[in-house]
Amino acid sequence: MIFIAFISFTFYLAPATSIARGSGTVLSDNWWEALNWIEQNTPECAAVATYWDPGHFITAIAKRPIVFGGASQNAQFETRVEGTPTQGELAKLGPTGKYTTRTEAVNGTEYTVVSTARIQDIGTALFTPNETLAYEILKRYNKPGCGEMYFVASADLIGKAHWWTYFATWNPVDKGTPYNYLMLNLGGARPVAEQNAVAYIYPVGQDQSFVLLDRNGTIVPYLQQGGQLASVDKIFYVKNGAPVLEESADAQIGGLLWLDQSRQLVVFISPELEDSMFTRMFFFNGAGLEKFQFVNNWGGEFKLFRLDMTDQR
Repeated sequence: MIFIAFISFTFYLAPATSIARGSGTVLSDNWWEALNWIEQNTPECAAVATYWDPGHFITAIAKRPIVFGGASQNAQFETRVEGTPTQGELAKLGPTGKYTTRTEAVNGTEYTVVSTARIQDIGTALFTPNETLAYEILKRYNKPGCGEMYFVASADLIGKAHWWTYFATWNPVDKGTPYNYLMLNLGGARPVAEQNAVAYIYPVGQDQSFVLLDRNGTIVPYLQQGGQLASVDKIFYVKNGAPVLEESADAQIGGLLWLDQSRQLVVFISPELEDSMFTRMFFFNGAGLEKFQFVNNWGGEFKLFRLDMTDQR
């Protein structure tokens, strides 16, 4: 479903150079311009959500409240619900087991206080494939009476996926399970005469590579290990200016390969990450999303989304 609206976003795909430098948070020109745009074009009450690292940049330059920053890495967030919430209402606050509850009385009215960890809320909003869950989690952080808030999907979060997926899946018994995006540079290309194709090779290790066979612009992906080729489930690329998603009927390797238009870079996205909110926002500019509205893209490094908060029920 996430690929239905790809055609609308062809010209916003991130260039390889921007993604490749996305291993850390640096106040680049793209960040500077984006944060100034936020300061000049959004309500002062509009909170900005993303992973914790750039929190001080956002408050100092964009002058906007944040959901999570360097000063709140271990902080809990409390939501007060009058009476006893139903299981359906609690499910909107996070997956079962990701929150604690207690009751308290104020002026004779009984409330249920639901506590969640900010780092797990943001991690879940990035990792979940459920757009409604991500929206409901973030809505709790909206400033009262403010009609909108914003979410930043930035290139540095590719390299930080290990941590936000870890905290998204964390529980006291099993801890967390980290997942990572695998970014691979083009190692070389060679003709394959017997198949009338060109093979683009992206080394993974000493004896392992992703091999993309290009036959007149149609690309078939494989994982090569030694002399063996295994087909990969999905590949996304641009052909003649139009986005293409190819799926293998009998793939041996699950996951999605995202090929940059320059072909200098391919990103392997594991099955656990291919439908995540971050994948959908960063790699596909929110195509198919309804509650996260794409606003702008600064250099393929900083992508901004608006959440409509006029409905606060």
